[in-house]
Amino acid sequence: MKIQPAKSIRGEIKVPPDKSITHRMIFFAAMAKDRCEIENPLMADDTLRTLDLVKNVGSDVEYNKGKLSIRMEKISEPISPIFCGNSGTTARLGLGFLSRLPLFSVIYGDESLSSRPMDRVVEPLSLLGSIFDGRNEASNLPISVRGGIVKHANYRSKVASAQVKSAFIIAATAGDGVSTYTEPITSRDHTERFLNAFGITIKKGNLIEIKPSIIPSFKSRVVGDFSSAAFFVTLGVCHRNAILDIKDVGLNETRTGFLNVLKRMGAKIEIRNVKNDFEPYGDLHVESSNLEGTEVLDEEIPSVIDEIPLIALLGVFAKGRTVVRGASELRKKESDRIKAIVSVLSKMGVHIEEFEDGFEVEGSKLEGAKIDPYGDHRIAMMAAIAGLCGNGVELTDPKVVSISYPSFFEDLEKVER
Repeated sequence: MKIQPAKSIRGEIKVPPDKSITHRMIFFAAMAKDRCEIENPLMADDTLRTLDLVKNVGSDVEYNKGKLSIRMEKISEPISPIFCGNSGTTARLGLGFLSRLPLFSVIYGDESLSSRPMDRVVEPLSLLGSIFDGRNEASNLPISVRGGIVKHANYRSKVASAQVKSAFIIAATAGDGVSTYTEPITSRDHTERFLNAFGITIKKGNLIEIKPSIIPSFKSRVVGDFSSAAFFVTLGVCHRNAILDIKDVGLNETRTGFLNVLKRMGAKIEIRNVKNDFEPYGDLHVESSNLEGTEVLDEEIPSVIDEIPLIALLGVFAKGRTVVRGASELRKKESDRIKAIVSVLSKMGVHIEEFEDGFEVEGSKLEGAKIDPYGDHRIAMMAAIAGLCGNGVELTDPKVVSISYPSFFEDLEKVER
């Protein structure tokens, strides 16, 4: 796909529903005591893998007019391995979900997912009583699970990971007593925010208490995905002639560290019309901006982890240098994202230095280039935004955006002038 520079950016956009929240709502609904309804779920490659997982163990799933209806009819042991595709959230939260159930199951993924670490989830879940086996001592998929939680545990995580935390919490709700989970830095809190509404979790700083509980039947609406909105925010502030409104975006503070980085860089951005359900949400108004380089601190990384490719692109349009450190977790995503960011921007004429845990980028002009996005949806979308704001780009694998944002290119066309 060839993307030409845009003369101007104008209009209003509504981004897809939040991927992280959709995954969690599907699992919560399959855990609940009766049928649940999820309005405005994201129906993309990754979340369809999660739907397939819960269906494989006995959940009845119906989708009609933008609403998902889910009920665990009868727990049943799957007769074949469950495919997680490229979805790390399906695999990791899925291991927590399967740990609850008194059955044997096997999950596997594509080549990329099969190289990503699963031991960080297997370790805490093993403390709760589940038995795992798999490649490299259950560090990599495929992995088998013998579930049926009978224990409680206190676990202190070495990594600030919402996936690890959520897997443990999901499993621990089926334990025989109160469990606790402590993380070094607060990561995105969609799981405990939802369960706290039912008194299932209690947060005390970075420690979370989890009570054995059954989730009641619920109805919930999924807000717009902040990580998807971030691409249009970046387009708005980096393009030399842009005024853009992004509607109904999730504004959970554990997800919006990117806004703090933007404001520090001098971006013209306003938050408008804030409302609250299980999650806060509102509108974002952005305009072309004169940016200054910045340094992203270690403690900010969990709240900007999905937006780091965009921070690199912001650095290209900023005066001075932009530095990201403490982000070694990026090497374990759909691609080695640090390597991918450096490779893509280097091909576009940017001076960028790679570190083991991040990069340093200098403000410069973008050149046109042919880009391989390394099978990574966020790298593909970053490159597309770079092409619109710079001198164009040719993407060799544009379809990869369907993992999280199937209508991405159609939405870009709506705001190009």
